Amino acid sequence: MRADETTGMQVNGVAPEGKGADLAVEAETLGKFKQRVDDLLARLKASNASPGTLGDRKIAPASFGQGFAEAHGLATAYEKVLAQLEAFSKAFGDQIEALSIGSQVAESGYEAIDADVKHRLAAIQRRTQELYQAPRPEQRPTDAAGSTAGSTGEGQSAGADGI
Repeated sequence: MRADETTGMQVNGVAPEGKGADLAVEAETLGKFKQRVDDLLARLKASNASPGTLGDRKIAPASFGQGFAEAHGLATAYEKVLAQLEAFSKAFGDQIEALSIGSQVAESGYEAIDADVKHRLAAIQRRTQELYQAPRPEQRPTDAAGSTAGSTGEGQSAGADGI
């Protein structure tokens, strides 16, 4: 791995031989894949699930009722869920865009893409890293003995064939 001069983002070099050579695909296949991903992104942005549209769905707290604490709690919970849905929609759109850029990179190589595309990819990576929250130890499942080691989902439960 090395840092890209344009964005400072960590990137892998081209691997024309070895395991990477098995991933070779035709440009036409990647072009079709990129078009499908771009279509998905356009559909998300035009739908009711786009971040901007979700943000427009605010409800006045008084609409839940007045004079009792539960109405205020419901309004607060609604605003929290709405904010989380907006964040999810934006992150989902970012991941679709990253797939689109990834197909360009797979087709042409990282060095061949424009600097502005590299900057967009780096920005998506930064936003994704900001959203990531490592699970706290108290959130991890434990076995009967109270240990968190070897739990299902940690890559240690697969059989001998890795499946």
